[in-house]
Amino acid sequence: MKFRTITTLFIASSASLASAGGFETGALSTAFMYEDGSYSEASYGSRSPSVTDDKYAPTGSALKDISSMSFAFKADVMDNLAIGLSSYNQGAVQLDYSGAGATAVTTGTSALPVANQVTAAALPVIDLTINAITLQAKYDFSDNISTIAGIKITTVKDASANIFQSALRGASTITGKSEMGYIVGASYSIPEIAFRTELLYETDTDFTLDTENALPTALPTGQTTGSIPDYMTLSFQSGVADGTLIFGSIRSADWKNHQLKVYPDTAAETSSFTNSKTYNVGVGRKINEALSLVASYSMEPKGDAASSSALTITNGYQGVTLAGVYSIGDAKITAGYNYTQVGDVAMTPAVGLGAGDFTGNTVTGFGIKVGYSF
Repeated sequence: MKFRTITTLFIASSASLASAGGFETGALSTAFMYEDGSYSEASYGSRSPSVTDDKYAPTGSALKDISSMSFAFKADVMDNLAIGLSSYNQGAVQLDYSGAGATAVTTGTSALPVANQVTAAALPVIDLTINAITLQAKYDFSDNISTIAGIKITTVKDASANIFQSALRGASTITGKSEMGYIVGASYSIPEIAFRTELLYETDTDFTLDTENALPTALPTGQTTGSIPDYMTLSFQSGVADGTLIFGSIRSADWKNHQLKVYPDTAAETSSFTNSKTYNVGVGRKINEALSLVASYSMEPKGDAASSSALTITNGYQGVTLAGVYSIGDAKITAGYNYTQVGDVAMTPAVGLGAGDFTGNTVTGFGIKVGYSF
């Protein structure tokens, strides 16, 4: 298999994965930087969660569908120096309990203070999207050793969050903002056998976002705080036979120290994220000169199945991806389908209907990418 085909297969294996740790929806890829000559690609991916329980989301998924576009471009400016740009969806919290069939709440006429009483309409609704743009440079010391360095601009789009589960507390309106982080990595390659291993590090990124909340009475503007954790990713690929490739990766993130706090309730953390480590392994096979197929398995180990945050309703995952790559001249079309089972959670918010058992839930995804070398 040609090296360019191999890197394309590696991208296809992760095109439609479920969220990995915290609110990550897409991992940074440097695979396009290893393409020969000038190269560009555009991708579309969609995820359809089915995440329900017996109380808070008995008739519909609490997690909403997510779709996104990504782009990448790479050019050689010298024999041993390449520059690349990429844009992708890095994270999202798309959560909506309001239409998921929450049962009637019996505390509405209890002795609780009115501001603490809960109605189904006040269950969490969040619309938060985080995108990233990267500028990368790859320098080849030799045919075997390379380094990558660059910057990553993380942009939180304007968002809304109604998470307070109070009949008198409205949604917070969050103003988006961009912050910068850094990328550094190194790789070792043996082109003759399509072998490459890469260690990539991404620095964390903190954000403080102006936030308004009008109910129960108009409040002064405050700040919602959060952050993207630092990531460490070790990836590899290698030819093992004529036309056959194996590949894999390990990706870790310090989510425990990167929680969300949404104004005006910033005294306690809104989220309860835990550290994550995700694994991916797969195999690609060249069928003929035009068609290659890939299959991969991905997983994130389970953590504590008890959650006190309505943002944390899955607990690890395991999934499979099947994809194909079809070549037409200098263009390659990649399409993949993913099926993922997410771990069970017993979610008990501070005020509400008691514990909700999120069990037997899944996420399906589809991705398509067109790459062109010129």
